[in-house]
Amino acid sequence: MPARASAEGKEIYKQRAATGETVNADLRTYRGLSQLTVRGLAKARCVALWCALAYNLMHFAAVLLS
Repeated sequence: MPARASAEGKEIYKQRAATGETVNADLRTYRGLSQLTVRGLAKARCVALWCALAYNLMHFAAVLLS
C-alpha cells in the first residue's frame, strides 16, 4: 500500500500542506519566486535562499525583536 494511502501518510500530507505549502505559495504569490530572472543553478539557489531568509525574517520578526 502506498504511504499516501495509509492513515499515517494522510496525516503527514495534511501537516505538510498546512506548513510547507503555505510558504511556497507566499513566495510564489507575493515575493516573485515563480519565475527567476537569473540563469544557472548557483544563482537560482542564491535567489531561493535569499527569499527563504527574507520570509523567515518577516515571519519571525516579532519573536526576534522582543
